[in-house]
Amino acid sequence: MIYNLYTDKPNKFNCNIEIEGTSLSKSKVRLVVETDEMTYMFNGKIENTGVCEVNIPKTKHFLPEGSQGLMRLEVIADDVYFEPWSSEFNVKTNKKVNVVVAEQVDEKPKLRVQVMEQQVDEKPNVVESKKSQPIPPKKVEITKEELLKKFRK
Repeated sequence: MIYNLYTDKPNKFNCNIEIEGTSLSKSKVRLVVETDEMTYMFNGKIENTGVCEVNIPKTKHFLPEGSQGLMRLEVIADDVYFEPWSSEFNVKTNKKVNVVVAEQVDEKPKLRVQVMEQQVDEKPNVVESKKSQPIPPKKVEITKEELLKKFRK
């Protein structure tokens, strides 16, 4: 089993201890947390009922998220050293906030140009002269990109 320590909340290690041959009041307990780079020791207390409690502060200042290592419980009873428990540990963050930013879309301005066809007054080679009817303008719609392409040619 891998024990989890948290960066953003106090950690409390609890266990029950039974000691034979001496009293619990003459015993001391500490929790050792080791990584490849550092070793930390946290003193605990043993109640006369055998309940052991070791408080470990938030680890964000000394063990960042993702840290791994080995932790072990050390008990010293009447000057005799015991290591009754050990486990690997991982450091996690209890509360997380993830933000996903939507891609910003720039609205490009659209331009419409309406070009009127030029009227050409052509004089026919006919002797008779007739009044010609005006040619209605032809609407041509063109996008900005198409207009820019024509001017770049």
